[in-house]
Amino acid sequence: MAVLGFGDMKDQVLHPLWDLAEMKKLELRDGATFDQMLQESQDVANAVSGEFLRLPHYSGLFAIQDTPELEYGTYTGGVIQEMTEYSVPDPYRGKTTGHMIPVKMYSRSLGWTMLSLENRRRNQLEADLQVVVDDIRNQFQQLLLSRFFKMEVEAVGATAGASVPFADGGVTDSTWIPRPSPDGTTFLSTHDHYLRTTPLAIAAINTAVDHLWEHGHKAPYVLCGSDADSATYSAFTEWLGPTWPGIAYQDTAAGTDRSTLPGIEEFRGAITTDKGLVYVWLTPRVPTNIFGLYKPYGSGSALNPLRLRIDPARGFGWNVLPGRYVNDPISLAVLRAEHAFGIGEDRTNAVLTLIAASGDYITPTIS
Repeated sequence: MAVLGFGDMKDQVLHPLWDLAEMKKLELRDGATFDQMLQESQDVANAVSGEFLRLPHYSGLFAIQDTPELEYGTYTGGVIQEMTEYSVPDPYRGKTTGHMIPVKMYSRSLGWTMLSLENRRRNQLEADLQVVVDDIRNQFQQLLLSRFFKMEVEAVGATAGASVPFADGGVTDSTWIPRPSPDGTTFLSTHDHYLRTTPLAIAAINTAVDHLWEHGHKAPYVLCGSDADSATYSAFTEWLGPTWPGIAYQDTAAGTDRSTLPGIEEFRGAITTDKGLVYVWLTPRVPTNIFGLYKPYGSGSALNPLRLRIDPARGFGWNVLPGRYVNDPISLAVLRAEHAFGIGEDRTNAVLTLIAASGDYITPTIS
């Protein structure tokens, strides 16, 4: 029936039999489909995989290859002879050795019932995708840093010890001898880049720098250490904190100890040493009283310390598996990656240092 008068704001009320919570659910539901979520899962996987190729911390640590083997020279030495009229010099040839990079398969799934997916709110769907990003990032960082600090060998296939560490004093491969440096320093198979010293001071940093320098790796270097040791590093006289945009630093002791180096904002700071600059990357993943030093040669460079082996058929990063692996009414999106880290062809491009009063280097647990 008609009601006499104007319609005004007092009419904007819910009827007694209308359930507000039920109406709110309909208003907020996204109506996402399984195919849509597959595409969004692939998009976020691509994004986080690409992140590791751009960040200076990670991109300067590894290169990518799709084959299992690495072959490189081992120093044997030749002789340069004075030429005479009736003789020819003795021939010398190079000698090589090598190791392998493992590969492992990993997976991560997202699952919904059909009805749940249709009624899920957009914030809930984005939370599902965000946790995938977090898990992929967490696993990649753990794998990378674990191999970087690890001094033990790994099996590849049926061959024990095929994946080797950096220069370890000839324990894993006594036939490998580092090549002489451009400055003429020669080495033995017993040359070791796994050190133990105390305390955590500039002398320990300089020692690690010396080990890289003598192999021809020139500054700048990157130090990867523990966030728990931040106060120790920043207390060094040689410490340079980063400058931040929009701040006018005065010409004081605090002001002059600031660095405007390119990319410094990605690091905690920098340390000046006798042989060049060391960028400092601190992370809570690394335990206290240990650090690793390396020379980054740029994203994807074969000279970087580590090598990431991937499957040639699947490529780099994570990909959504095709098809529905569980029939409706349950939908399961499965992402897969196949990769593993190993040491690159230059086994001299890292120095790992344990800060302890006694004993030998011990592989840390990366969180």
